[in-house]
Amino acid sequence: MARPSTILVMTTLLGAGLMACRGVPARPASVPPEATWGGDGKRGVFLKVEGHQGTLWQLQVWDREGRLLGSGPFRLRGFAKAAIIPEEVLAWEDGGLHLKDGTWLVPEKP
Repeated sequence: MARPSTILVMTTLLGAGLMACRGVPARPASVPPEATWGGDGKRGVFLKVEGHQGTLWQLQVWDREGRLLGSGPFRLRGFAKAAIIPEEVLAWEDGGLHLKDGTWLVPEKP
C-alpha cells in the first residue's frame, strides 16, 4: 500500500501534468485576476465578462501573451445566452469570439 505522502505527491504531479496538457498558460501581468482562461491551445483566450443587456455583452479579451484582442460591447450572433462561461469558448477568430455551439460574439460597431 502506498504511503499518504507518495499519494499526495503523485496526485499533485498528475494534476499539474493535466493542466499543462490542456494548454492553460500562466496569467500575464497585463491580464486582471478576474479574467479566466477559455478555449484550447494557441487559440484560447483570457476572458472577462462584465455583463450584458439583451444580446449586447461587455467583454475584454486577451491572448495567452496578455495582448488585448478586444474590449467593449460585443453582439451575440447565434443561440441566446444567459451567461458566457470560459468552458464554452472555442477560440478568438477573425476579430470575434467563437463559442463551441457555433455562436459568435462580434465587436459592436460604434
